[in-house]
Amino acid sequence: MGGRATQEAVVVGGGVAGLSAALTLVRAGVSTCVVERTDYSPWRPGETLSPVAFAELRRWLAPEPLETEGFLASYGLEATWGSEEPHHHSFLTNPYGRGWHVERRRLDSLLARHAQSQGVALWRNACVTHLEHEGRGWRLQASTPEGPRQLHCTVLVDATGRSAQVARYRGVRRQTHDKLCSVSAIVDRPPSHEEHLLRVEATPSGWWYTAPLPQGRLILTLMSDVDVLERHNALRPEGWSALLARTRHLTRGLGGLPAVQRLHVRPCETSRLERAAGEGWAAVGDAAAMWDPLSSSGIVKGLRTGQAAARALLASLRGDREALEGYAREREEEFSGYLEARHAHYAQERRWAGEDFWRRRHAPAPSPHMALGAA
Repeated sequence: MGGRATQEAVVVGGGVAGLSAALTLVRAGVSTCVVERTDYSPWRPGETLSPVAFAELRRWLAPEPLETEGFLASYGLEATWGSEEPHHHSFLTNPYGRGWHVERRRLDSLLARHAQSQGVALWRNACVTHLEHEGRGWRLQASTPEGPRQLHCTVLVDATGRSAQVARYRGVRRQTHDKLCSVSAIVDRPPSHEEHLLRVEATPSGWWYTAPLPQGRLILTLMSDVDVLERHNALRPEGWSALLARTRHLTRGLGGLPAVQRLHVRPCETSRLERAAGEGWAAVGDAAAMWDPLSSSGIVKGLRTGQAAARALLASLRGDREALEGYAREREEEFSGYLEARHAHYAQERRWAGEDFWRRRHAPAPSPHMALGAA
């Protein structure tokens, strides 16, 4: 079974940023369809929502409450960074309240259902196979469980993450500033591990974080550059576990090293599109720019760029020829500020300044126009 559909806006990618854009558009009266390549069941990294991020989600979903069933309360973080002893930061005195540990696929699925309830058309397990800019609009072909379908729209949102499918079609290159990669294991959380804390620990080869997840699980993640990971054989369980064994505080309360047989490897390099918007399209979330997970801003950035892009597209639909250019300029300025903050944060850790991972991050903060390469 195939078919043809017409919407004023199509969002390619149904994560937080794409759904934020879709909800903003549909609430403004613009018919909107989200094309999502999964059914939200594949594994996605766990997420610790800071009090600010949770408050932002609640405002975005207003007036409906954000159901926290299955979420795990987060009371703060512990960071061993720049010294041998950990520093504690409690959420208990935060004016926004406590944070939450969530499974990302559960959060995205929850937001997708909410978007549908607000009138967003959602195509799950659908993949855009062809994209064409024609006249003042777009024509897309998609593979769906019901067969090939065709979509026509006036404006397009690129929410496809680091692949930036729409931007790539428009010939926009991606600038990459490092080769950061995450290597994660999901393990059973021991009964004795009752602390609802996000733990971060710097080590010579990179930095680690661990956080509890719902359903009695725990995520352990090493963040480092690909070549450093390869040198330590850390893309394989034995090498990864050997580095975990060298941490000072991370495994406290685990009752020994967990047995790990499977790792989840995800590129998460700092990168940005040379241009985050153009005629009839805008990129949001990680498609526009990927930030180091150390920034802990993935959810907030996704929500805010989704809304900002939607507002720019709405203005362009009303005839404002400069709205999308302004959105692209905002993303460039935002990325410059991020690079400065990233450099300042890494500069606080000087214990292993001669190690490759840290030496690269102690170099002067680069211009957003300077990069390792473009793709």
